[in-house]
Amino acid sequence: MQALKIYETSANKPQQRWCSSCGSFDHSDIDKYSPSPWRIVSCSSCDFVYLANPASYDELAEEQAWEKNSNEEATRRRTQRPILDQLSKATRWRLNLLGHDRTHRFLKVFQQGRILDIGCGPGTTLPQPLVPFGVEISKCLSGMADKVMRQRGGYCVQGAATEGIKEFEDNFFDGILLHSFLEHETNPLPLLVGLHRILNNEGVVYIRVPNFSSLNRHVMGRKWCGFRYPDHVNYFTVKSLGQMAEKAGFKYNILNRANILVDDNIKMSLRKIEIGAFDA
Repeated sequence: MQALKIYETSANKPQQRWCSSCGSFDHSDIDKYSPSPWRIVSCSSCDFVYLANPASYDELAEEQAWEKNSNEEATRRRTQRPILDQLSKATRWRLNLLGHDRTHRFLKVFQQGRILDIGCGPGTTLPQPLVPFGVEISKCLSGMADKVMRQRGGYCVQGAATEGIKEFEDNFFDGILLHSFLEHETNPLPLLVGLHRILNNEGVVYIRVPNFSSLNRHVMGRKWCGFRYPDHVNYFTVKSLGQMAEKAGFKYNILNRANILVDDNIKMSLRKIEIGAFDA
């Protein structure tokens, strides 16, 4: 399986990002979803929707780090949809209904072993007895996560995900967690290819991303909860996420297939396949 070209830019030399799914530079701007200076576009070749001018990895490590712009994003959402924002906060208990509890869900997906949490933030949501490892781009948050993980036998690598995973040996992990992360990654396909290398043959990848094809996105338009600027750089549908997983050498299973049309998120598990792996 060959390595893929990595999209790189800097704050001083911004570039036009190519499509992360097919590599095409041709796209159409979606103006109604593009508050200045951010440009949401649709690939003219494969219809993948993405942010054409994302922040650089260096910016995301410090000045554009999640912990710094999350308050600004919360303010934007309160301003745009105050009633929905208040309702969401008042009904947080709903997230623990119908099997939505993270502890129960993760223990069902990852039954044992070493688990890599990509974009782990300041700690880990992985319950005992799982052994947590992490990759986190924020310098501040990665230091906090490392302390937590070392107490349980793992550790956290600071850096962009595509570089951070190079720290690990082939077939090292029993599971990999991409919970609300892949929408943030400017190089999602190269990352998935890299995860294929470090996951053992019996391992599983769990992915949760906003569902761009959800009914709620069509109803809410630019007020949809899945839009987050400049953090979200990929806007996946079940089709585009599944195609990308297959290109990276995985077979996929949609975990919330029964209500996928009305769910604002896609929940998917990936397992390695020996035939049909990505060939660049």
